[in-house]
Amino acid sequence: MAVGRISGPLLKDNLLRNGVNLAFETSLLYLDVVNSRMGINTTQPAYDLDVNGTTRSTNLYTTTQSNLATFTISGNTISSSSSTINLTPTGTNPTVLAAIVNVGNLSLTGNTFSSTNTNGAITLQANGTGAINLNSNVLITGSLHATGTITADGNIQLGDMPTDTITFTGEVSSDILPATTNTYNLGSASLRWKTVYAQSATVTNFTVTTLTTPSISTPNLTISGNSITATTSNTDINFVTNGTGGVGLGNFKFYQNSVTNTVTNSVSQFTSTGAGYYKISGTYGVVIPVGTNAQRPALAYEEPGMIRFNTDLGLVEVYNGTVWGSVAGNSVGVTAATGQDIGVQTALLLG
Repeated sequence: MAVGRISGPLLKDNLLRNGVNLAFETSLLYLDVVNSRMGINTTQPAYDLDVNGTTRSTNLYTTTQSNLATFTISGNTISSSSSTINLTPTGTNPTVLAAIVNVGNLSLTGNTFSSTNTNGAITLQANGTGAINLNSNVLITGSLHATGTITADGNIQLGDMPTDTITFTGEVSSDILPATTNTYNLGSASLRWKTVYAQSATVTNFTVTTLTTPSISTPNLTISGNSITATTSNTDINFVTNGTGGVGLGNFKFYQNSVTNTVTNSVSQFTSTGAGYYKISGTYGVVIPVGTNAQRPALAYEEPGMIRFNTDLGLVEVYNGTVWGSVAGNSVGVTAATGQDIGVQTALLLG
């Protein structure tokens, strides 16, 4: 088909529509001459250029404002008529990149999350019973305050220098146990606890070091320096052992009503000072060592003033440094080797 030409006057009449709209293929291209609008796939363009379909452009420049669905882009502001804006990238490792993100009074710059208002707090709050999980190391350079319960499943280190201090304002409601027995100390030689209050104490080794004012107090007892004092008037101090165990003081063992020198062949000595002397009160009497002539102490252990009851002679005898003699005034002393003297003393006693 031959293509005809439109003469100049006819072309001019068609280009100058004089208020008459022009349509190509009904709505493929529609020129709204009255409102100065152009429509593509629409006969009722609502904008200067109204496209009812998909538009593709290599570059799109908007000098004032651009409206995309519920979004409005004006200058450097992106707003939406919807209450929610979703940034949902797809593909492998979806990422939303921004140099600085400011939300309300919060700013996210690089790897720093901070508040923009002066002295403003940052609140991280999960919903309902949800938790805030920090799945890596956490470094806090300021103070940490918690109004609830703090639970740690792993090891806990409080402080990293000897000059650091720990203050307990609340009360401890559980046992405090060392990880390894007989390994760790409570206090040291230079840093001591002032006073220890306890209902009872089980101690393997007990040492009181002389300090300016050392003391250990119980409801009725005070240990201070090298003294143990009952704090209640007229109160006894009792040392009680378990089973057949005794109380040891130096080389002496006290068990029930017996005192035993635990060192074999050692002399048990009581020493008075000045005008002091020893007095035994009672009405029944005193039992001194009892034995036969053969059971007298060996020469190495004989000492002047030693007294005993001799069952062979039936009398109390005293060693004067040389021989044994009767405290009843018998003049004849005896030695362990003189059998005749023993016989004489026996005859005198019985005669």
